Amino acid sequence: MRSSKDPAGARASRKTRAPRAARWKTAAMSATQQQERWPAHLPAGALRVVRWSARYEETVTFYRDTIGLPVLETFHDSYGLDGTILGLPGGQVHLEIVRAAQAPYPGGGLDQLVFYLPDAAARERVEARLAATGARPVPQIDYWQENGGVTYQDPDGREVVFASWIYLPPGS
Repeated sequence: MRSSKDPAGARASRKTRAPRAARWKTAAMSATQQQERWPAHLPAGALRVVRWSARYEETVTFYRDTIGLPVLETFHDSYGLDGTILGLPGGQVHLEIVRAAQAPYPGGGLDQLVFYLPDAAARERVEARLAATGARPVPQIDYWQENGGVTYQDPDGREVVFASWIYLPPGS
């Protein structure tokens, strides 16, 4: 059986799919619950996503000022690199933007950073904040369109998605 959040499942006919409210699961897990489920062989205390940026100042401004992520630390000439570390509340999830010294990001295809928000009202508040800065949604894959997401691009062209539900793996 496919998860209701499986992108392939999102292609199913509306007639065979559960109503939208029934497809979305939301929940908050305590730190204890999260630790109990974490693989014993991988005792990670935090997760950091690092993105190289050819438009470093603009990209930091986008995540810091437009989206509103707090800056945890900046560094200059650390092993030859400049960067900014932004974080989510609690400090266990980080986004690091590193100045790309030469060529722009060579990526292609799907490259998304997804923020799972508790509900549509929270997503609408983010949309209003972004609109106030002049940011506009961009075309997005059908999965986000059908499941209450909205997609923007950062200054490097990478997609940032705000979903109006919190993803839970199947069986959660």
